[in-house]
Amino acid sequence: MLKTLYDNILYKDIMVRNQLVNEREVKELVYFTVSNIGKPLSYTSLSKVIGVKNPTTAKNYLEFAENTYLLFSVSKLDYSVKAQLRNPKKVYAIDNGIISRLGFHFSGEEGRLLENLVYIELRRRGKEVYYHQSGNTECDFVVRDGFRVTDAIQVCYTFDVYGTREREIRGLAEAMETYQLEEGYIITAFHEEEIEKNSKRIHILPAWKWMKKDRE
Repeated sequence: MLKTLYDNILYKDIMVRNQLVNEREVKELVYFTVSNIGKPLSYTSLSKVIGVKNPTTAKNYLEFAENTYLLFSVSKLDYSVKAQLRNPKKVYAIDNGIISRLGFHFSGEEGRLLENLVYIELRRRGKEVYYHQSGNTECDFVVRDGFRVTDAIQVCYTFDVYGTREREIRGLAEAMETYQLEEGYIITAFHEEEIEKNSKRIHILPAWKWMKKDRE
């Protein structure tokens, strides 16, 4: 079923609708992006991967895929529109099954599937979503409402490993400080905890509880 759905999207909604002839380039772009869910990707790097000279071609292919709701690109939050367009994008897919069917499989991929799940839930809620990066720290998602950032969310499948724990808290705390937020969320597979850091509250919740919380 997933293969049939993907083939229909690829050939009817992307290739035919946009009068494209190079099937290989489009398929390789989709394959590469779903194999690198949640990783910053530039149009230049995408063009090199699929073997085209002009990054604009890769940009167009990605936009065609986005128009079908197969893929979504997330920008780094920057109040300069020019910088926001220039910065690398993160790509997510409409469904975790699509990732599992089309992408490169490797051990430990649960984290990226959870991150994709959280992103799709934020879209379902109608949120305007970006990612935050400052130096070596990163926060997976920040939600903007007009000119104000209202939420900062980090996604971490396994939270009880020391190095991972410290990194995720540091990235979230930095985003909360930047956007003057009093609370933030770390979404996990199973872990639940409340942390106070620098007088700010961090809610650590399993994904199912976070998703249920908004629907009550």
